[in-house]
Amino acid sequence: MQTRSLICLFVLLNVVWLTACSSAPAAPANLQPSETQAPTVAAIAESTAMPTAAPTATTAPLTPTAAAAPTSTPTFEPVEGSLALARGTAPQRLITVLLDNHPNAYPQSGMDSATIVFEALAEYGITRYMAVYAPGISPDAVEIGPVRSARPYFVEWAQGFGAVFVHAGGSPAGLALAESAVEIANMDALLGSGSRYFWRNADRDAPHNLYTNSDELQQFIADQDAADFGPAAYGFLFKPDSPEDQRPASQQMEYYFIYAEDPVSWEYDPQANDYLRYRRGRAHIDARTGEQLRFKNVVVLEVQEELILGDDKGRIEQQVVGEGSARMFTDGVERDVRWSKPSQAAPLHLYDAKGDEVLFNAGSIWIAAIPSLDHLTVEGGD
Repeated sequence: MQTRSLICLFVLLNVVWLTACSSAPAAPANLQPSETQAPTVAAIAESTAMPTAAPTATTAPLTPTAAAAPTSTPTFEPVEGSLALARGTAPQRLITVLLDNHPNAYPQSGMDSATIVFEALAEYGITRYMAVYAPGISPDAVEIGPVRSARPYFVEWAQGFGAVFVHAGGSPAGLALAESAVEIANMDALLGSGSRYFWRNADRDAPHNLYTNSDELQQFIADQDAADFGPAAYGFLFKPDSPEDQRPASQQMEYYFIYAEDPVSWEYDPQANDYLRYRRGRAHIDARTGEQLRFKNVVVLEVQEELILGDDKGRIEQQVVGEGSARMFTDGVERDVRWSKPSQAAPLHLYDAKGDEVLFNAGSIWIAAIPSLDHLTVEGGD
């Protein structure tokens, strides 16, 4: 398996290889156009114009740093239906799905059924989601999508869950890693017979209209004999919610990835003890239910990133192997923590200032990877 450092070195020494390397395999006719096409400025435009500037390229290498080892094991068992992926409790193989966040993909479907959602930049200032589903813990989703293409850092997060990795094509580096990583089961909608587990929504324009659901994902696992996995290392540690009389009356946090005029914000609900998600000041809703997305825990990681020199689609490289600073929000409280992922195959863990692994509230977790914690502002809370 190709190591992270070799990938980074190869990018720096031979940029021409990245742009000349073959992209996703040709899609079946019913899945055209290719999911690897770069968006145009016109396609990115929304009711307010999206900025078109790209991050400044840099030649500094991305070098993983030393990372702490996991410590304690879980002692608190979340109640059924909480969407909490407690370590060692996953009854079936985990599934990760790459989801579109282009303006033409709003609103998305199925993230309200996920135990964990990752959000990170793709290109042109647009982010992408990776939803983590735990069959037997997550409720079945009748619609998940729109599904989009892979990037290598999403593959690395999926490796840490031993998951089925669901996507539609990808960048050259993302495809190479998805096809070679032994920890995951690769499910590409644009590869071979993979298209039969997806459909196009006629009410939306391609490529922002590709969908799947829990039944199709389980059928893929059965057809590929991909059900076996070792669940012991996967998941997080949890605790009971803070008592209601000890929760702050309010808390709001806002962060942005590249452009300050394109923020994400969360509002704390002390009665439910969770966080409501907003995009550009508007409630982020699920397309099928019409309900605003709520997550029990929110984590903001600081992740080093660089523009890939010579990449004509504006792709970026992000260092998600190693360790770094983060902020964690639970119970209306902000905490300084450290994230750690020692290798591509290792799970992501979070640690407090004492080096102890953090405890989440029993429920879903949203994880955002931004280039600087200076892009995060917080009001209220404790």
